[in-house]
Amino acid sequence: MSLIEAIRADGAKLLQEGEVKMVLGYRSRYDRRLPLLITQADQVSALVYDDDCWQNLPTYLRKGEVRSAMPVAIVCRPEGIRSLLVLASEAQIAADAVRVLAIVGNEYRGVLDLAAAAALIKDLPPAPVAPDVAAKLDELAAMPANDRAAFWRDALAPCTRCYACRASCPVCYCQNCVVERNTPQIVSTTAAPHGNFAWNIVRAFHQAGRCTLCGACQAACPQNLPLMLLNAWIERQVREEFAFVSGSGLNEPPFIGSWSPNDDDKFIR
Repeated sequence: MSLIEAIRADGAKLLQEGEVKMVLGYRSRYDRRLPLLITQADQVSALVYDDDCWQNLPTYLRKGEVRSAMPVAIVCRPEGIRSLLVLASEAQIAADAVRVLAIVGNEYRGVLDLAAAAALIKDLPPAPVAPDVAAKLDELAAMPANDRAAFWRDALAPCTRCYACRASCPVCYCQNCVVERNTPQIVSTTAAPHGNFAWNIVRAFHQAGRCTLCGACQAACPQNLPLMLLNAWIERQVREEFAFVSGSGLNEPPFIGSWSPNDDDKFIR
């Protein structure tokens, strides 16, 4: 049985037996792969899976029509599983509200609850960073701070503040984002260099210890901003300074808001 045949069979079985009310997967539309939400077992033939299925489906768990249909089953690669674990650790989903149709590499690992999915990826490394991104990170690290700030200012200047990055991110779930507040206004809402810089840097810091490097934000960006470079920069700092990997376990405390007596405190004056 092929990978997609196995996913279809398991999806149909979960729906028929009432273990889930909805299956989130992918469908084909011309040469694109789009999210598919199905609620009937006879719809599973529309499910597809290949290398073009890049969207991180846990993003859709914030939608009312999905939340009202829980428990749900979700087709997930390791970065999607890590996103689910982040959401569970931040009390955004209940661990028993999802089943994972788990894929690692090109191998289907079956239907897993969230605890089993966490065990599956426990010893897997974080999502790999592209060689050109890794080289650029090293280049940035070697820059003086002022030059590095200038690089980010220029790189983020084309932002049109469409917030496609926010909409595509599974862990950007705040219903009222700080950038939409005007009393007080913390970040300028106009697509101007200062506000663009502030928005993208603030968002990146909010993803510290939460971003799973799935790449959905950069793929959604119409201006092709180097968002994964920024995310990878933050992820590297979190991993090297705090030995923390986003979505590393079901019962892991959130990175932001937790602390250890062993944390480096030399920055305190």
